[in-house]
Amino acid sequence: TLYSSLLAAALRRYPKYRDVITPSFARLIEVSVALHDIGKVGIEDAILLKRGPLTDAERARMETHARIGGQCLKEIEECLGSSNFLHMAREIAFYHHECWDGSGYPSGLSGEEIPLSARIVAIADVYEALSSRRVYKSPFPHEKCVEIIRHEAGKQLDPGLVEVFLNVESRFRDVARQYRANVPENFDHGQKEETEPKVRE
Repeated sequence: TLYSSLLAAALRRYPKYRDVITPSFARLIEVSVALHDIGKVGIEDAILLKRGPLTDAERARMETHARIGGQCLKEIEECLGSSNFLHMAREIAFYHHECWDGSGYPSGLSGEEIPLSARIVAIADVYEALSSRRVYKSPFPHEKCVEIIRHEAGKQLDPGLVEVFLNVESRFRDVARQYRANVPENFDHGQKEETEPKVRE
């Protein structure tokens, strides 16, 4: 949530994004991002809690969480009626694993076909996965996280958003330090996935 909010706030300072990332958009992404991985409720614990690399079949199953989450939120919209919050939450859940170059999932969208909210969360999600402790790895140093995100510009990640991220990366580092200071060393974050270059967590 903090990473997504930081990046959205930074984007508002650029004319290209100012009319899109309104104060309302910024508030919505702050609350909607909390549901980005809701689809993992449909993934077996044997996969979510596995303490080693996923097999190809397990990875394919894991990747269904984006479609499960998006569909779940779509059905909630159909029952309760649409709202800006549910619409953005659904966009993020469905599309935060799409890649700028079209190699992502679940729909193989590319470039600006991917909703802006999902492109923002993709960068936040990658940074969080890299910088946080997992049972299979220690936190990556901030500099390494930045290097990987820079490398993924134009591949996994929106190159324009990465450029903005690079201008505020020190604030991401500050959030990561604050978060790590409040998390026990033996805290288990759950899903064990590859960490670079295509971070899928």
